[in-house]
Amino acid sequence: MFNELALKIEEYLNNGSNFAIAQVIDRIAPSSGKVGDKAIILESGELIGWIGGGCVRGIIVKEAIEVIKRKHYKKIRISPTGGTSENENFKEYVMSCQSQGTVEVLIEPVIAQPELIIVGKSNIARKLAIVASAADFRVHAMAEDVDSHMFPSVNSVIKSIDFKMFEELSNTYIIVTTQGENDDLSVKKALETNCKYVGFVASTKKAEDIKSHLIENRISEDRIAKLNSPVGLDISAKLASEVAISILAEIIDDFRNGNASKGFEKKDVVKPKIESTSNPKKDTFSEEFYINPVCGVPVSKISPKHILEHLGDKVYFCCDGCKVTFEKNPKQYIN
Repeated sequence: MFNELALKIEEYLNNGSNFAIAQVIDRIAPSSGKVGDKAIILESGELIGWIGGGCVRGIIVKEAIEVIKRKHYKKIRISPTGGTSENENFKEYVMSCQSQGTVEVLIEPVIAQPELIIVGKSNIARKLAIVASAADFRVHAMAEDVDSHMFPSVNSVIKSIDFKMFEELSNTYIIVTTQGENDDLSVKKALETNCKYVGFVASTKKAEDIKSHLIENRISEDRIAKLNSPVGLDISAKLASEVAISILAEIIDDFRNGNASKGFEKKDVVKPKIESTSNPKKDTFSEEFYINPVCGVPVSKISPKHILEHLGDKVYFCCDGCKVTFEKNPKQYIN
C-alpha cells in the first residue's frame, strides 16, 4: 500500500494536482484504522488508501477538502463521547459507527506549485521566466515567433496566443508583458480563461486604455475585475530584473496568503449588462456526496454500501447502524 501511495503522490505532484495526506496517529480499539495507516484525498473527494471505516472516511474526506482549501493542517479526533473542542487546527467528532472505537487522524495539505504563463517576449518576460523557474514554478512562454533560445529555463514554449492546451487553469497565473505587441488580444484571451490571476505589465494610463477597450468589446464586468494592472509589489523597481522580482513576489504572496490586488474595482466599470458565457465550475462535492441524516457524515453516492428508499428519494448512510437507526424513526431525521 505504501508503494502505491508513493507512486500516486509522485503522479499528482507531476500533474500539478492539490491533495491532502491523512494519517492515523492514535487509536483506541476497537477501531479499523491502525496507527500509521495513510490515505490520499483529492480535491474531488476521492480517497485512495485506508484510514478506517465508513464513518471515519466520510469525516476525513470532508475535512481534507477544507484543509486543501485553507492550505493548513488539521487534527481530527473521532470518539464515542465526541466533544465540543474545536479550533483552527483541531476538531472532535462523535463516533457513530457500531465499533465505538476512537481514532485520531492528522490531515496535511500538499499544494502543487502553481503554473505561470508568461505572454510576450519582452525583456521583463525573459527575466520573469528565469526567477519563476528558480522558484520552482512550472513556467510556459507564449508569444508569436517565440523559441526556446529566448526562454531556456521554461517548461514549454507556445508559439501563439492560445490557452486551449491548458485543461485546468485554476492554479495558474498569467502575466501579459507584451509591451505593445498584441496587448488587447492577449489580455482579452487571458481573461477568457478560468485562471487564478491575470496580470498586465503596463503603466496606469495603458491599463486604463486596455480597460476601456475591453468595455467597448462588451467584456463582462466579472472578467474585467480579474485583471491586475499595474502588476507587482511596489519595491521602487527600475531594472527589468527588479520588475520581474516584484511581479513574482506579488504572485507568491497571493499563492500563499491570497493577498494580491483584486484587479480593477468594479465601481470603475461602466458597461451594458452581459450574461457571462463561462461555465461555472460544478460543485463536485455536493454532486458526489450525500450528508448522512443520522450522524452528518458525507457519504459517497458513487459506490454506496448502505442505502434505502424513503418517500421516493434515496437516502445514503455511512454504516448499517445509522441505516437501522433511521428506519426506526425517519421523521426524526427528515422533515
